[in-house]
Amino acid sequence: MVEFAEKRYEDTLPELEQMERIKLFEKNEIRAIAKKLKEFECKIQRHTKCKEDYVEYIHYEMDLLKLIKQRRDKYGITQKKSDIDFAIANRMNNLYKDAIFKFQDIRFWIAYIKFCKHVHFHSNISHLISRMLQVHRDEPKCWQVAACWELDENNNKQNARQFLLRGLHIHPDSQLLYIEAFRLELNDHVSASNNAENAENQEDNSASTVDDNEMPLPLRRAYVIYQQAVERVNDIKFIIKLLAITEEYDNTEKLQKKIISDMIREYAHEALMWDKMADRELQGLVQPGLTDTPMELDNSEQASLRDRITACNKVYQTAVKKIKTEEMWSLYIKRLLDINKDLQSLPNFKRKLLRTALAQAHQAKKLKEEYYSDWIKMLSAETGDENAQKRLNQVLCGATDAVPNSVNLWQERVRHLLLSGQEEEAAAIYPKVTEILGEKALPLWRMRILHVQTKNSEKTEEAFQAALQAHPLIARDIKSTYIEWLVLTKSIRAARKAYDGLCMQPPFSLRFHRKMASLEVMQPDVSVRHARRPHELATHQFGSTDTSVWIDHIKFETKYGDAKKIGEIHARALKNLERSLTYSFITDYALITSKPDSMNS
Repeated sequence: MVEFAEKRYEDTLPELEQMERIKLFEKNEIRAIAKKLKEFECKIQRHTKCKEDYVEYIHYEMDLLKLIKQRRDKYGITQKKSDIDFAIANRMNNLYKDAIFKFQDIRFWIAYIKFCKHVHFHSNISHLISRMLQVHRDEPKCWQVAACWELDENNNKQNARQFLLRGLHIHPDSQLLYIEAFRLELNDHVSASNNAENAENQEDNSASTVDDNEMPLPLRRAYVIYQQAVERVNDIKFIIKLLAITEEYDNTEKLQKKIISDMIREYAHEALMWDKMADRELQGLVQPGLTDTPMELDNSEQASLRDRITACNKVYQTAVKKIKTEEMWSLYIKRLLDINKDLQSLPNFKRKLLRTALAQAHQAKKLKEEYYSDWIKMLSAETGDENAQKRLNQVLCGATDAVPNSVNLWQERVRHLLLSGQEEEAAAIYPKVTEILGEKALPLWRMRILHVQTKNSEKTEEAFQAALQAHPLIARDIKSTYIEWLVLTKSIRAARKAYDGLCMQPPFSLRFHRKMASLEVMQPDVSVRHARRPHELATHQFGSTDTSVWIDHIKFETKYGDAKKIGEIHARALKNLERSLTYSFITDYALITSKPDSMNS
């Protein structure tokens, strides 16, 4: 295998020499390219073949080809294209063939077709597609690729249609093939419509032979594809996707009406169906039973927009009465939120609809947490309105009652009370919040402590004590902040006293011990006795499962304490640590003893 790799590598040398000769690359760049090519050749010649090796090799060659093109454009170098560019493209061609032969992976087939199109090896593609369909007829993607090739490159609609129909015969449930076949017929319809318009202009608007209620032939074919699709794929999302495709084309209103009629009849129980109907009203598109043009009270754009939003809202109002689910209400609220993103026109009208819908969803107990947050933001922005502030307080209370496990909603409620000067009301709900949320209430306690520190520092101690008594896991995380506050506002002695009272209270906190240890060594005169205590407690409480507490203790004794104690600490560590951790500890200990500078890290 090595000799094959060497031979293939040697075949690349002439083009590398040409690259250097015409100054596409510097000598050091040529060496780097040569080294990389040799590495790739060795990889793909190994006994055990790997797809990734081929993928990386092909990507490297593709990038090299792009870089060569950039260098040619930049420096105006045009010579030796056939010797260099074609040689690389031909090597990539062989790589793709080898990869396809060895792995038969559909990704290589599709990538190879794209490559052939890119380098204009068009003669390869027809034969390649035939082989691909023989090997991978069980992959719908292959039939789509074949149809797209016939349509886009050969402009042969009939062959494209045949590929899609053959694919659907084998894969009658393939959404991908139905969509491609549907698009093909709609494109054919557009072409036929354009030809018909040109013919009418030339023949002075001769009488039409097609009845107004009858669809043109290409549109009828599209409808047949649609009917076959919905028989095999019973999915409202798929039907909506087909309807959305028809909306991209002109003169498809008759087909749209048929699809909508089917949706209303078959999927009236689906929230997404109602959402789509409302969306069409908002866009001003035709609906079954409506006129063929959007309703307008007058010619102004403002009035037209109001009518469309009103019609859209009516659809949702009907929908939430028929489908009383959180999903239906969420689609309704999301639509109104999207409408309210642009308040340059009809701002009061849009906000009123949104407020009404939010209140209705809340009353129906179907409003999601995220939409409560949006409601709160909207009311919070209306700072000058006293009624809005009263309404905000009601909504906050209603939100936490409706979604009691939401930390975010409780935070919003507490924040509102604190910012509006209702500290006593806020303090009164903390026991309830902590009972409901447990340890998740920690951010609320932090908010309360920070607020008290900022607004009324005399009550900070009271706030800390309340947090320490609230919940064991909340107390565990608050301890570190508390002793740091004591050092900053009172003294190290006050912090030591609090530490002695809290250090043995479960659940234990390693962060608490480390914070006390760092506060001790920050003092102008370090008390070794007091600074050692957190390390001793940390090794006692966490010494069996954490090697870092022993390393920290050793570092402390080396820098501040008694170096004679290090041997004792080392022995205790080996005795107390779990067996699986002893090797890690020995390695870390060896590192700090061999590199004293690491003591400061």
